[in-house]
Amino acid sequence: MQMSGVRAVVYGVGAMNSIIAGMLIDKGVEIVGAIARSPQKVGQDLGDVIGFGRQLGVTVSDDAAAVFAQTRPDVAVIAVNSYLTDAVEQLRICAEHGVNAVTLSEEMLYPWETSPELAAELDALAKSTGATLTGTGFQDTFWVNIVALLMGTAHRIDTVCGKASWNVDDFGPELATAQQVGRAVAEFEEWVRGAQRPPTFGRNVLDALVADTGLTVSSISTTTRPDIAFAAMRSEALGIDLAPGDVVGFTDIDRIETAEGPAFVFEMSGRVYGTGEGDINEWTIEGEPNLFLSNGTVPTQTTTCTQLVNRIPDVIAAPPGIVTVDKLPRLRYRTRF
Repeated sequence: MQMSGVRAVVYGVGAMNSIIAGMLIDKGVEIVGAIARSPQKVGQDLGDVIGFGRQLGVTVSDDAAAVFAQTRPDVAVIAVNSYLTDAVEQLRICAEHGVNAVTLSEEMLYPWETSPELAAELDALAKSTGATLTGTGFQDTFWVNIVALLMGTAHRIDTVCGKASWNVDDFGPELATAQQVGRAVAEFEEWVRGAQRPPTFGRNVLDALVADTGLTVSSISTTTRPDIAFAAMRSEALGIDLAPGDVVGFTDIDRIETAEGPAFVFEMSGRVYGTGEGDINEWTIEGEPNLFLSNGTVPTQTTTCTQLVNRIPDVIAAPPGIVTVDKLPRLRYRTRF
């Protein structure tokens, strides 16, 4: 679908949307507004904030409602929060103004099982105003759609096992903090035991894969282990030095059993990397036949941004409500919109 005159608002002006804003401009998208919470960014020109090399004539605001009312964009590009309990504020105001939204919120990849009440609320609101809300990013292709395609080459599936890692320093201080970087192991273990821990990123991935196959969930489990520094390290996202024994992130292992037989397991590590480490994405399907997929060293930060940008025409064209990536067309490369 070739589009023209796409008008976008950049919602959140941190590490990820700084990259995305440059990509939007390269694709011919007109950035008509920018929203941020930081007092240091509000009132500045977006081009200066993202280090674009020139001013863009777009002043960063902290008033989302005013920006949407004044600019009437086709889409809002959101890179603020990971979990729906936090992201609901941005998504709700987009829906209230009838603005399509594409977000990097990991839980919005498939929120129906982990936050059903919030998802239902946002879905109904967006349908009432004609807005589409979609969560995308790296997991769109590498953890959901490419895996679903691989599954389609099997006659019988016993288990689907994924293993992936990503460097928290690529995604800014908020996500590094969420990954418990810099904590002592005892503090981490206390956090894991807490009753209010949000859902894992991998859980939403497995929910999407199971839903795509039409299987019936019979049981769900999650275990978590800390990733520990074995030498002195530094978190650039947080600007702190890490000593041996400090937590540098953690690994979640999610498992979903289905009534029909196939089991789904995803081991996802988000941590500060040591020398020589790189992102991985590997999936093994045991059954008939056995299948294996490896993407080598994956540029997770870049492909998180490219997939969001290339999804924009699909989101604009989709029906109102929450539309997850398994319901959208195959992701396509686009030169311009």
